Amino acid sequence: MIEAELCTFCDRPATTRDHVPPKRLFSPPLPTDLVTVPACTKCNNGASADDEVFRNELSILAGSFGESAKAAERLQSAMRSIRRNKAMLRRTVLGSKTIERWSPGGIFLGHGYAIPCTPGVQQRVNVRIVRGLYRHHFGARLDLGAQILLSFIDKRRPHWQQALNSLKRLQLKHAVVGDGETFQYLYGQPTDDPVASVWLLVFFRGAGEQIVLVHTG
Repeated sequence: MIEAELCTFCDRPATTRDHVPPKRLFSPPLPTDLVTVPACTKCNNGASADDEVFRNELSILAGSFGESAKAAERLQSAMRSIRRNKAMLRRTVLGSKTIERWSPGGIFLGHGYAIPCTPGVQQRVNVRIVRGLYRHHFGARLDLGAQILLSFIDKRRPHWQQALNSLKRLQLKHAVVGDGETFQYLYGQPTDDPVASVWLLVFFRGAGEQIVLVHTG
């Protein structure tokens, strides 16, 4: 008897395929090289609400002042979604504020918007993305008990790129989805431990890009 393929995110049998990152991030027409991984129906459908909030928040953070053309393209869909959700609308409007943008060398680039993110959503979606990309590139599921550490890079701070200096010696591989303007990433396994990996996720390339450093182990 052949064992059923398991979901990337749990121990149930995989019955569908899930997009990583969420396809809601991308403007139509969708790229032809979107990554999909085996998933069960519960995990796939259950992530839909998180995916929508994730798209909304990143679109505002990266495209509100036109910093990313791709993020700006998603703003209309994001704002329609936010207007339908009174709690999210209230939190976004009342909690938004302007912030400064800085280049890697400390040059002031102008202003953008910061909004209070929905608790837990950024963490859950980024963990799901890393689990999916791990399976896509390494051909195996990341152990469900593996530790996954997220560091959100704060580009409001001058010289923010110093937080990434440790990556230079790791010889990470570079991958893009579509033209790379919506999503691209670096990845690698710096040790012989199959659970250990490093990921640098870049959403909506530009002055307002959102960057997440991830370690698994």
